[in-house]
Amino acid sequence: MALLFYLLALIALATSTAAVYMALLKPFPVQWLYYHYFIRKPLVWTILIGAILATFWIIRQTGAFPLWALVPLALMALAALLTDKMHQENAFKAVDFPAMAEDVSSLPLQDAMQLGVIEYGGMTKAYPLAYVIHHHIVNDRFGDRIVALTYCAMCRTIIPFDVTEIGPLFVGSFKDANMIVADRKTKTFFQQATFQSIIGALHPHTLTMIPFQILSWGEVRKLDPMPKVVKVTEKDFREFQLPIPGVWRKITASEVTPGLSAKERDKTFPARTHVVGVIDPIARPPVAYLKEELVQQGMTYSEELGIFLVAVNDAVVGFKRPQNGRTPEIALTPDNTLLDASGGTVWNIRGKRISGAIQADLEPIALSDEYWFSWRKFHPESRLIRLS
Repeated sequence: MALLFYLLALIALATSTAAVYMALLKPFPVQWLYYHYFIRKPLVWTILIGAILATFWIIRQTGAFPLWALVPLALMALAALLTDKMHQENAFKAVDFPAMAEDVSSLPLQDAMQLGVIEYGGMTKAYPLAYVIHHHIVNDRFGDRIVALTYCAMCRTIIPFDVTEIGPLFVGSFKDANMIVADRKTKTFFQQATFQSIIGALHPHTLTMIPFQILSWGEVRKLDPMPKVVKVTEKDFREFQLPIPGVWRKITASEVTPGLSAKERDKTFPARTHVVGVIDPIARPPVAYLKEELVQQGMTYSEELGIFLVAVNDAVVGFKRPQNGRTPEIALTPDNTLLDASGGTVWNIRGKRISGAIQADLEPIALSDEYWFSWRKFHPESRLIRLS
């Protein structure tokens, strides 16, 4: 009986921690992670409750508590705790419909902090990335639409999706060093970086990305009108950690990419080299730039794609070239507005018209500011454009 208890305790522990080791080890397919999501709690709790009932039966038969059962029972109880704590859904708990700040001046924001700015459904909202990273997903309403802003900390892929039809998302798992998201209604798994479903009731299905921008708070607070900003506190800006303290800092200081082996990784550049990829349909196949080169250049034009990229305060935004019968000579001014030198039209850093002859806003394009290893893994057909 003691051997059986210990065997069941090991099964319970292996099941409760499988969300971690199966996500990190290549031999375990994503499908296993999917089915594990459903069976982990029933299996672990069945083992624990069954062992407790068996212990009471032994006490009734012998008249004494079996001391040998203490350790396996404790391990089973630990497994029941870990089956929640160690799963990505709870380690990075998604936020649903957060409150917006009534007074943005009271928020503990610093000018250098980066925010994701989303304009959709007639509304514009901004979310500090240092807040989003702790949750990985923020679900919010934009008029009659629902948007899930997703942020995979491991590869820095930041992507908002329109999920009106399927409902809010949560962190389902992790594979190939990238987050797997899932919808709450059907629990269908999607690879965040590719937008594609993997397994579940909705498969095959593709998530719909919506354009957004990353801007520093120093630029956002100058916008008129000011976007709504999520209500945050100092606690929301605590240092990001994995469930095991200290591990995250060691990972980011190294070339290690958990879940993606070195032999699978493109080593042209260090793993965490920042690239800005154009994932807008305007670029097929996608193209990418080294972020460092974009920041050094400030303003970058692509005649081939008909776009221009603007780097301000370590953030990059992109726009399609205005179609007004000529090629505007757009430049970045010292106050970080965009000026058509030949026509005098001025836009703010979000591409909103301030004044001038052109009576339209600039059309933003979808960009992804992420790490090199992730970009090459999920966009292998893309090409890198180097700036002279």
